[in-house]
Amino acid sequence: MKPSRPKLDGTFTDLEALEGLLRRLKRIEGQVRGLQRMAEEGRPFSELLDQINATRKAMDAVAGVVLEEYLNAWEAQAAADDTEMSKGHIAMILRKII
Repeated sequence: MKPSRPKLDGTFTDLEALEGLLRRLKRIEGQVRGLQRMAEEGRPFSELLDQINATRKAMDAVAGVVLEEYLNAWEAQAAADDTEMSKGHIAMILRKII
């Protein structure tokens, strides 16, 4: 097997995973709107920072879901092409989210 890079970037094929991702993103949207409202209301910095931290953690969780789906799609493509996943490409993907 030779190392490969996926031919296509890919997208969600598992509708359940996509629906879960969209639910998470809608919750994050609500968190961001809440942050905006809190700022407009003059809420304390500590409360804003708590909400920012929660929003950041939610975004990290979303990134994890997308990364997992991407790697699953890549693994399936590599198996179909009789190739293997390149460590360099995996590292490049991880650098995007770290």
